[in-house]
Amino acid sequence: MSLQEFRASLTDESLRFAVLVGLASIPFTLALSWNPLAEEGITIGGSVSGEPLLLAGVVVGYRYSERATESRRAGFWTGLVGSIATVIVFTANTITTLESMSSRMTVLAVALTPVFVAVGVGFTVVITTVAAMITDWVTTRVARAGSEPDPQEADRRTAGSLRLAIPAYSLLTPIVLLCVFWLLPDGGVGLLVSVLGLFVLAPLSVVAFVALFIEATAPQPEGTDRFPGLRVCVGVPVAGYALVYLATEFHALESAPRVGIYGFIVGLWIVSLVSLGDRYRDGERYRSAT
Repeated sequence: MSLQEFRASLTDESLRFAVLVGLASIPFTLALSWNPLAEEGITIGGSVSGEPLLLAGVVVGYRYSERATESRRAGFWTGLVGSIATVIVFTANTITTLESMSSRMTVLAVALTPVFVAVGVGFTVVITTVAAMITDWVTTRVARAGSEPDPQEADRRTAGSLRLAIPAYSLLTPIVLLCVFWLLPDGGVGLLVSVLGLFVLAPLSVVAFVALFIEATAPQPEGTDRFPGLRVCVGVPVAGYALVYLATEFHALESAPRVGIYGFIVGLWIVSLVSLGDRYRDGERYRSAT
């Protein structure tokens, strides 16, 4: 971005909301990131809470969906303005520990702080930009879910390449879960097989979830319905996670978030089976995209 473009963006009325959201995120980021200042061992940089920045990106992505101003550009400016909190936290963490450092470490901290600040600012911008772009994509697809299909769109080709993950996930999930809960306690080879299976299943579950979302929000000809719909595709896996998480918390067991993932996996597996059944019932077969 040139200096002229930077100045033009500062006075762009269409980006005012994005800038305001970035400013609004600063006090929340500072409040959630201030605790590490009292901890020992933090001398250069520090840690910054990403929740306010992520939420800011989601808000901006929703606001700028289907608008003239790109959500990517709006998310960039939200992150750039919100990164003021990152600069404050990183600088404060370094300053508060300078007195306890040796002269050599002080020089090193002063020299490296700008580097860590630049990395932190870049990471902040990436978080908000990606969050805004994903939210824009999701919002746009949900908004047009009931519209007529456009022959010029690439939805069918995209779904064709991704939807192969659905039968693969449906087949692999029970095998991996069987290994985890049956072979894992034995250790040895069972542990290795279970860990490798989870490493494959984790990214595959993300791809399958995206494929199901694309199918559920794809424009359909008038008078036709797709089952499972959007609420089922998203709601069942999330409900599975929530139920397992709450049950784990109720019984005071450890690692409730980790155990809750299994509820999400099972819920997604059920939705995948239903989606496959619906396709085969209609006489449709999975083929590779051409």
